[in-house]
Amino acid sequence: MNLDWKALLTQALGFLIVVWLLRKYAWGKLLAFTEKRRETIAAEFASIEKSKGDVDGLRRKFEEELAGIETTRRARIQEAVSDAHQIAGEIRDEARKEAIAMRVKAGEDINLDMDKANVAFRDDMVNAVIGATEKLIRTRLDDAQHRTLINQFLDEVGSRPARG
Repeated sequence: MNLDWKALLTQALGFLIVVWLLRKYAWGKLLAFTEKRRETIAAEFASIEKSKGDVDGLRRKFEEELAGIETTRRARIQEAVSDAHQIAGEIRDEARKEAIAMRVKAGEDINLDMDKANVAFRDDMVNAVIGATEKLIRTRLDDAQHRTLINQFLDEVGSRPARG
């Protein structure tokens, strides 16, 4: 094996010249480009981290607002339940008042009917007593005199204490 020293030396010298030219003219630009790219990537990572922080802040804010909404919802439900209980109580009170009013009116109606019945009974008694009296004495007094006598008798009987 024979090495061609001239070709080897020419290739090594050509390689060194290419490296020197690249270092002198291209290496700085390549390093500047890679440094700029590294800074861009670092800035993007920082931006991503900042965005994550912003997203976390927004998430916390939304969770707090959601909790506030939930609290407000529960308060409104409690308020509605309270209002419903109050309305139900008012309805019950109104129904009680109406029932009491109906009982009072029924009592008044019963008393009025009893008074009417007593008057009718008294008139019937007066007529019966007049008829019986006419038969007993076979003479007829005028109607006004009979009624006056019977009413006096009934008043006397009504004012006497009852025997027990």
